Amino acid sequence: MPELAYFPWFAWIVIVGIVMGGIVTVVKMRSERNDSTAKALEQNTTVNEALVARLEGIDARLARLEKTLDDIPS
Repeated sequence: MPELAYFPWFAWIVIVGIVMGGIVTVVKMRSERNDSTAKALEQNTTVNEALVARLEGIDARLARLEKTLDDIPS
């Protein structure tokens, strides 16, 4: 590592700036990906709630039909 000691001070500013820029870019990309994932999950939750409500309605209708069939004498 002795060759790193020969860099002038202003070169270190550029090197640190490049590294920090890369870190900021990676963090920003991860943050945006998390936001889009959260939006997709929210939409999926809404659809799932609607499907559960519909299935509960179908289940109630099926229970009424089964009760009617059980009430019919053989």
